[in-house]
Amino acid sequence: MSDKRKITQRQAKILAAIVKEYCDAGNPVSSKELVEKNYFDASGATIRNEMRVLEKNGLIFQPHTSAGRMPTDIGYRYFITQLMKRAELSAREQARLQQEVKRLQQQHYELGRTVTRLLAETSHSAAFAFLPEAQAAAGLSNIISPDIRKDNLKTVASFLENLDENCKTLVAVGKNQVQTYVGAESPIPLSEDVSMMVTAVKLPNGGRGVVGIVGSKRMKYAKNISLLEYVSKLISGGGMTAMAFLLIK
Repeated sequence: MSDKRKITQRQAKILAAIVKEYCDAGNPVSSKELVEKNYFDASGATIRNEMRVLEKNGLIFQPHTSAGRMPTDIGYRYFITQLMKRAELSAREQARLQQEVKRLQQQHYELGRTVTRLLAETSHSAAFAFLPEAQAAAGLSNIISPDIRKDNLKTVASFLENLDENCKTLVAVGKNQVQTYVGAESPIPLSEDVSMMVTAVKLPNGGRGVVGIVGSKRMKYAKNISLLEYVSKLISGGGMTAMAFLLIK
């Protein structure tokens, strides 16, 4: 999905800064905060004016009078598709994933369970896998926070506990590239408080499935997209390049 909204370069930088600060701290972001953290060589008044434009465009909102701004679902989407830079996994993270997945490729019955655990631990979110040999979920406790309301958390828990009920939808949306769904965009009714990422995987024996991450809308999108891409390649057997071998060494 893409967004054709036209905003200036400075407005785009302000939006990106708001997303970053809100994802890091979970608090509405003020113009004063952006000035104090030296994001821009501009006055607080100038930044506030630009924030009003972003608000009119539906990209940010003010939860209450005198508060800072938070990204809307549309703002998150614009950030993901237009502004976000790719994140690299650390050598340590890559090595751990490589070693675990390589070890388990001969033990398919354990693959789903271990992959979801690794995804959950590395992303600090919940994770799921739907594979021909198994289905698994892990990390629900990672997303228990004020960001996700109790009733919505129950909906996510039900989804993770009953993956088989959504297998056709998961397989249909799982493509070779990671698909990201923010809030109400999700093809599976989850929660307006969470985002979901999902990608297709192909096992060495020809079997197909999907793996995914569910978490707060404040999740690290760039990091988690790279994480899913990397795991998908490892599962398919296409990630063990010479460079990866050197990292393991």
